[in-house]
Amino acid sequence: MFFSDLESIRNIAEKSGFSIFCVPNPEEISIKNAFRIMPGKTGKITKEQADEMIDICKLKETKSRFIVVENAEAMNENAENAILKLLEEPKENYHIVFLTKEPSALLETVLSRANVYIFRQENALGVPISTSENIKNYAKKLITAKDTQILNITKDIMSEKEYKKTGNSRLFTLKIIETAIEILYKSYFKTKNPELLKKLPNFLKLYDNLKQNGNIKLHLVADLC
Repeated sequence: MFFSDLESIRNIAEKSGFSIFCVPNPEEISIKNAFRIMPGKTGKITKEQADEMIDICKLKETKSRFIVVENAEAMNENAENAILKLLEEPKENYHIVFLTKEPSALLETVLSRANVYIFRQENALGVPISTSENIKNYAKKLITAKDTQILNITKDIMSEKEYKKTGNSRLFTLKIIETAIEILYKSYFKTKNPELLKKLPNFLKLYDNLKQNGNIKLHLVADLC
């Protein structure tokens, strides 16, 4: 999901117990009356800091309280694993917010428990798509593919080293679909070609299904054909 106003993070986060925001400068995001956790001298967020989050959430709250993890990608694996239950079942009136530039560095078990919001500037139509050429190429292939070609492209995606990397398969695929959606939007506003808009619903449906932990191969084929 995309958002275009950094000031809206607090309001968005208040609607759920746990959310992740991909933003350019996490250290510059201010959320009023929030308990903030950030990397220490080692550049990491430790299990001890994760335990501190858990202890804070044991306190009963009658009003919204925010716990912000700045540069969440700096959490070590022990820290992430320590708070999995808390992230899955946030305490009443607590809102845990991860701010990160690299959501792919988080464990997939963490990503699956949150809504992930990606910051996009409203005037970004003329800005080049910021991702690897590999991801852009797959996105373009999926956009232009015939139904009979989707299965082979899916197999190619699933054979990629980045796809096979533990914890990154879903995020890698989501990034391809997200890039395809961005390409379709930008291409439509440049060309006004209605055929581009016709393709969007399938890609949006696919993105939502994969975000909800749907089977990657099944939905790539079923949703795009």
